[in-house]
Amino acid sequence: MGRYCSRVLTLVTLLLVLDNSAVCFCNNSTSICREQEREALLQLRRSLVDPSGLLSSWEGKDFCRWEGVIYDRVYGHVINLQLLPQPTKDETSTYSHMGSKLLLVGGELNSSLLRLRYLNHLDLSGIDSNHGRILEFIGSMEELRYLNLSFANFYGTVPQQLGNLTKLEVLDLRNEYEKLVVDDILWVCHLQSLKYLDMSGARIAKERVLVQVLSMLPALSHLSLSSCGLHNFHMSSNHFANSTCLVHLQYLDLSSNHFEGPIPSTLFQNITSLRHLDLSKNSFNSSIPMWFDKFTSLAHLNLEENAFDSIEEGLFSLLKNMLYLKSLHLCYNQIREEISTTQGNSSGLIKNSLESLEICFNQLKGALPDWLEHFTNLKSIILFANFFSSPIPSFIGSLSNLEILDLSGNGLNGTIPPSIGQLSSLRLLDLSNNQLGGNIPESLGKLGALQELFLSNNHLDGVITEIHLSNLSRLKVYGINDNDNLSFKAKPSWIPPFQLEIILMSSCKLEAKVPQWIQTQVNTIEIILSNASLFGPLPNWLFNLTFSELDLSYNQIIGPLPEWLDNWTFSGLDLSYNQITGILPKLSTNLTFSWLDLSYNHITGPLPNMYTNCSYLDLSHNLISSSLPTYTGIMYQVRTLYLNDNLIGGTLPSSLCDMELIVLNLANNSLYGSIPDCWKDSLSFLTLSFNKLSGVIPSSLGSLPHLTTLHLNGNHLNGELPQALDYCTSLVILDLGENNLSGSIPTWFDGSFHSLLILRLRENRFVGSISPQLCSLSRLRILDMAMNNLTGMIPHCLGNMSGMINLNQTNSFGSVAIAPIQDIIYLPIVYIMAWGREHVYTKIILQLVVNLDLSSNFLNGSIPEELSFLSGLHGLNLSHNHLSGDIPIGIGNMRSLESLDLSNNHISRIIPQGISTLTSLAHLNLSQNDLMGHIPKGNQIQTLDDPSIYAGNPLLCVDLLRKKCFSAKTPQPQKVPHPKDTHEEDKLDRMLFYAVIMLGFTIGFWGFFRVLQFKKDWRRAYFSSADQVADKAYVAIVVKVVKLKRLRLSRSM
Repeated sequence: MGRYCSRVLTLVTLLLVLDNSAVCFCNNSTSICREQEREALLQLRRSLVDPSGLLSSWEGKDFCRWEGVIYDRVYGHVINLQLLPQPTKDETSTYSHMGSKLLLVGGELNSSLLRLRYLNHLDLSGIDSNHGRILEFIGSMEELRYLNLSFANFYGTVPQQLGNLTKLEVLDLRNEYEKLVVDDILWVCHLQSLKYLDMSGARIAKERVLVQVLSMLPALSHLSLSSCGLHNFHMSSNHFANSTCLVHLQYLDLSSNHFEGPIPSTLFQNITSLRHLDLSKNSFNSSIPMWFDKFTSLAHLNLEENAFDSIEEGLFSLLKNMLYLKSLHLCYNQIREEISTTQGNSSGLIKNSLESLEICFNQLKGALPDWLEHFTNLKSIILFANFFSSPIPSFIGSLSNLEILDLSGNGLNGTIPPSIGQLSSLRLLDLSNNQLGGNIPESLGKLGALQELFLSNNHLDGVITEIHLSNLSRLKVYGINDNDNLSFKAKPSWIPPFQLEIILMSSCKLEAKVPQWIQTQVNTIEIILSNASLFGPLPNWLFNLTFSELDLSYNQIIGPLPEWLDNWTFSGLDLSYNQITGILPKLSTNLTFSWLDLSYNHITGPLPNMYTNCSYLDLSHNLISSSLPTYTGIMYQVRTLYLNDNLIGGTLPSSLCDMELIVLNLANNSLYGSIPDCWKDSLSFLTLSFNKLSGVIPSSLGSLPHLTTLHLNGNHLNGELPQALDYCTSLVILDLGENNLSGSIPTWFDGSFHSLLILRLRENRFVGSISPQLCSLSRLRILDMAMNNLTGMIPHCLGNMSGMINLNQTNSFGSVAIAPIQDIIYLPIVYIMAWGREHVYTKIILQLVVNLDLSSNFLNGSIPEELSFLSGLHGLNLSHNHLSGDIPIGIGNMRSLESLDLSNNHISRIIPQGISTLTSLAHLNLSQNDLMGHIPKGNQIQTLDDPSIYAGNPLLCVDLLRKKCFSAKTPQPQKVPHPKDTHEEDKLDRMLFYAVIMLGFTIGFWGFFRVLQFKKDWRRAYFSSADQVADKAYVAIVVKVVKLKRLRLSRSM
């Protein structure tokens, strides 16, 4: 027995020695490690740029210790090569792996890899191949079982030689969309050992055989073809339905393609082993089918971003039959139903495995479903952006595993249930943008795991104290903004248990001062305290903090800006709409601001040279004086510059042209002189309105391809419109009103200005007729050419302008993000005459205004009937012209009309009955015309009871002007006229009476004698009868005279 044990001990010792030798083989230069493999690796390293030193360990002869290299412990061959660390799941799914985390840069793959003859695992994911190709030689590496070329910035066609890798089990070619092209996918058929295939982002060209190819891969369990440009006919084959080869498929991702219509059930008929199915970001519609419950193993179902409008038999039935489902994602669809309804008993759902329910951005309505109470495994409920309109149920506190609860953007009412404080695992709570009221329950302070809290934009009231925040030690984001009746009170000595990164407390009453506890927050990135009832100077300690963005706008902050402004480390500061006084301090060139907003204050003094690193600068609506700096070179970073509504004088320096400006607004100042003729093509928004600028419009403005809005109104510019503006085809707003421009309206305003929405040429000296070319500006919504010297007729084609007909078309008033840190949008201002007075509109309201103003010109002819086609028009002003004829009979079709002014023309005849159907009409002026007849009856027109509306129409019957038109069918009682108004009341009646008598006499007299002229028998009979009548009359007169004489004689006797 002892001898046996000794032999066993010897054998074990020998094995340990051999194993240790195998480990140390590579420490000996004469070991099994291959020199040619080491040289191949070095050659690969030389072909790559390694700025971060990731491959710094690749030195010397011992490559066994090189980073990313794994060798065979027995023979010393390189069997596994992974150049970069494996990215996280989030990095891979969001393509962030392709961005700032790239560590290796190269070109096409180096053929030295062929020397690694025993390599079975090659992972080049995440390197930057600099649009290099995937070379054919990889198909010769026949030992490969794992090949990962994902997110490596490869470009071009995937070589068919990859089909030679018959041992391959994993093939990952994920890339950015359509950088790679799979020209012929038939080569995939040869990969019979393939278990994992991911071609996401590659465009598959010969897709008609795709299903047939995939059905020939018997071992395939993971298939991802996201963003491959697939269409419906790629899924129409019956190979999936008839094949038994894909029964092992567990993961299927067909997201971000172009599938549409109902989901074909035959595609998934035999794939019953699926655990993960992703059909998101397609155009599937109709109902979500109930046959999904046949996938008894399905754990993850993603149908987001489609066009589903319902769920067959309801959401409850779907979930009830899929007991192993862990996540259901239906966000961004069009599902319209009340998911609170159930069919059958819900108690059986206790065993349901659902952990994540996401149905955001749909049209769900009614109450939150009570059957959610039975989904006790839920970790995430995301139902934001729907139409739920009930209180939050108290049972929500019984879902003890809940980590994310997002019910924002609904119509939830009532109060926040205190039971939410029982959710000890909750990390995110978002109840913002609802109709919640009442006090915030103190139980929220018990949520020790809470990291993000959003209660903003509700109707919450009461006072928040330290108790509400007592145990929130992990809180990072605190959002209670835009609750107008909410106050925050804390002791000055209070030290919060948390370190916030984002503080959102706008419109929250903060007792006049910036809360002192904020100075304890050393990790804060953003602080928003706008409209927070702050008063007084800024505290000194505020500028010792290291946060990035600070918003204290819409408060009552007083005092000057501190001199050490240039020592602040903020990236953005907003102090607009306060009471800041004093002059602007001269700042150093080391200023770190990316954006600075000091608008709507009382800042005075000159404008210093400053703000070198500031890309967004708003000093508008202050009292800044002097002239613009003649040298703006140090402001090379400024892209958006607002200096409007100040007291700036002088001329425009040509140095403005040296800046890479996108937005320049100098309106409402006292600038004079000419406009520089040297603008750079980066300019998109230029506003110089309401100054004293003169001269001609410079032709260099025509060289701005990105120019979107041009406001030069309210100056003294003269001359004709330069032909160069013909190239500004990106214009959305062109406002040249209130100048001295002359000449005719250019004919180059045509369909090439496909984006033009506002054209304002008001109050100039333009002559000639309105060119029909204007009718090709199909998107135009505001056209104002009033107060010029235009002649001729109104073009009939104006009635074809679709922008004034279709109110549902998409409009963009220059919505361009200016600053990289915050999406600052340019807000245009346009002056419009409507409703009898001038109105000022900004971007938001401009999208709702449609107006046509041709008043105060010398236009003649009739009003085109086609104008009544402009059903979207809100204001129509044709007053003070020489128009004649009728009011268009179809005016009742202008359903959106709110203001109509046809005064001071020669429009005649009756007012059409259709005008009474304009239910939105609020302003009407038909005075000083030649209208006649009755005023139409209607609900809306009856409210317009100002007599001046109809004044100056002598033949118009207006009760308001005491002008009656009596109908024969409705006799009116006689009225004794008052002496003071007899003349005014009877003037029209007398004129009509005498006119009718004279007309009747003339017609009767001449008609009678014309008959006698042609009828001889009638003429004889008439004169014979006349003689007899004359004789009888003579005898009667003589007898009467004799009788009178006798009577007088008898009385005298």
